[in-house]
Amino acid sequence: MSKKNEFKILLFITALLITFGLALGGNFLHSRYNIENPLLAQIQDLPNVEGSSIEKKDHMYLLRVSLAQVENLQEEFKQLDELAKEKLGEGKYQILIEGRDSRDLDLIYYEIQPVVYQALANNQYVWMKEQINLLAEQDGLEYKMFIDEQRVYLQFSHGDQYQYYIIDRSAPQVDTA
Repeated sequence: MSKKNEFKILLFITALLITFGLALGGNFLHSRYNIENPLLAQIQDLPNVEGSSIEKKDHMYLLRVSLAQVENLQEEFKQLDELAKEKLGEGKYQILIEGRDSRDLDLIYYEIQPVVYQALANNQYVWMKEQINLLAEQDGLEYKMFIDEQRVYLQFSHGDQYQYYIIDRSAPQVDTA
């Protein structure tokens, strides 16, 4: 191979690498400054949001949101879901909502998990509410339960401690905690 051909190949490879690098960099900057940062700014403007972050893994965004103590977890989640859907597109994100960490409230949630998953499996939401109410009264907790076509929203509080749990009804697994 002549020096001229070697130079052309080297020039082609260099140009290809530079183009590829610019494309990746451009995609990163577009994602960061036209999608992620504006979404986080909109989320931070919501009155009950204490903090938020976004992380992208394998074409899926993970949106973590810390909420203050709220009256209606379902409404808060729906606001966040609408903002995320608008910016990221449906099915391209997962929202994790965090309350004020409480080991005691987490332990109570672990106690009621069998109740929750049995109710989900058998569509026995009234029974679930009654069972959770008994446990909450026994432990001196306040709790609220909301339900829609897609999820069950549970919020527990005890004094200044509060925790949120959102369970997907179609495939029982906890989305947030």
